[in-house]
Amino acid sequence: MQHPFSSLSVAGPRSVSGTDTKLLIGLLFVILCAGAARLFGLDHLLVWHDEVFTLLRVFGYRHDEVQTAIFSGQLLTPDDLLRFQRPDPAHTWSDAFRAFAGHPEHAPLYYALARLATALPLDPVSAARGVSAVCGILLIPAVYWLTRELFGRGLVPWIAAALVACSPLQFLYAQEARQYALWLLLTAASSAALARAMRRELRADWWLYGLFMTLGVYAHLLFVLTIPVHALYGLPVSRAGGVQAGRLARRWGSAVGVSLMLFTPWLWVIATQPGRVGHFTQWMQRPVGIGDVLAAWALHPTRTFVDLTPTPVLWWSLLIVPLVWALARFVRRAPRPAVWLLVAMALTYIGVTLGPDLLLGGSRSLHARYALPALLAIQIMVAWVIGTAIAAPSGAWSRRSGLIALALLVGLGGWSLFAIQRAATWSTKNFSANNADIARIANASDSTLIVASDSGVALGELISLAGRLDPRVRLWGQPWDQPITVPAGFATLIALTPSDQLRDAIGPEWSLTPLAGTWQWFAVEPRRTTPDTPTAPKQANEGTVH
Repeated sequence: MQHPFSSLSVAGPRSVSGTDTKLLIGLLFVILCAGAARLFGLDHLLVWHDEVFTLLRVFGYRHDEVQTAIFSGQLLTPDDLLRFQRPDPAHTWSDAFRAFAGHPEHAPLYYALARLATALPLDPVSAARGVSAVCGILLIPAVYWLTRELFGRGLVPWIAAALVACSPLQFLYAQEARQYALWLLLTAASSAALARAMRRELRADWWLYGLFMTLGVYAHLLFVLTIPVHALYGLPVSRAGGVQAGRLARRWGSAVGVSLMLFTPWLWVIATQPGRVGHFTQWMQRPVGIGDVLAAWALHPTRTFVDLTPTPVLWWSLLIVPLVWALARFVRRAPRPAVWLLVAMALTYIGVTLGPDLLLGGSRSLHARYALPALLAIQIMVAWVIGTAIAAPSGAWSRRSGLIALALLVGLGGWSLFAIQRAATWSTKNFSANNADIARIANASDSTLIVASDSGVALGELISLAGRLDPRVRLWGQPWDQPITVPAGFATLIALTPSDQLRDAIGPEWSLTPLAGTWQWFAVEPRRTTPDTPTAPKQANEGTVH
């Protein structure tokens, strides 16, 4: 039997020349440097809201426990909040697993690994992000493996690995204390293992595929979408390669079936508390304009290759034009098995993110993290187009254009990684991205009080901000079970998601102005109609409301 991949050469019929050998050495150097960069500066980017909750769960803190301590009506220091980002001997693994189960919308594998990592002699943020960094590094050889299984030997696997290594989007999620780098790693590894198992038909390869599938479903719930993607890929390949469809279906079904059977404990966790899943994901239904959705999808693919500033630059979305051309070329000319897998993966994850937003309304499309497998598939497709162009006869325009495209993408990607390493925050920090600016404003005063009302984001935002605050700054959370008395005597007052009761306690002579372009942070300032009002709301703070 001849497998459909067996006659393929990554770079086409042309053998690897001396020039290509130099190119391979250059790509290897780029891969090693960009991959190693994931391990450096793990603590330089702002710890945002979601990462705060990662550490709360990893260390086994209950939400109500933290909420009660922060929204107590007592003056707190930044360190009083940051203690919830550090381990406590009183909170054991049992507490951690209860915290994991309390958020069934997040599969537990990453959090368990982070719990192990935080036992190392590292600060907790670097340890938790280090798990993602290791996964981000391993993603590079996993992509090489997948691309080689799809296209054979040659330049394309190396180009794909280099594009992923230099991808600012992959880099950002490789330095975030969340499960996305692990999810991507297992998506690529399971797809490569499937292609390998179908090519060699060895029992050990199917066991490896089953292992990756089991780990994958425990890494991210959206990983289950790879099951229909792999099914759509497997049947045509089996027919093209002469493998009996029935035998392949049985082997594949057994591997997937065992994986799903091993996943049943977490399925039970989800089934027994569907209300919590709905509660923690209802924010996705927040309606946004169709223009915002389309603008996000113009930026997601381009920011996979270049992202030079913390705030997205819309005109970079013009890169979508050559990207669409490259993808169309791939679909027309690439080997069919690879087209089936990569296009199915891209359409599936774009569809599950964009489809509900267009049909039902929602804000899923604003976040590239839910479509990461689709963006990875796009990177691999672009790598094939560049690799086949470079494989053209020496001196041909297509070869020169391929080399230019590769140099541009690697160069812009490397520049993006350098910019990210120098930044304090980035757009992937979402609504917490401006917390570094809020902290600078708070730290600029010798006497700053931050007041907050409990809300869906307040707890995470306060702890996120605390990591950047000067020790002299004080924080105060509005209590729910006692009269509100805002502490007096502070020169600067900043409010976070203030309730109507807190606004009344501050007093009508003070206005609340949004800070740094945010919707949740406000500067408390004297109203312009009362210029003789003192510089801090001392009188108003003495009021009491229920």
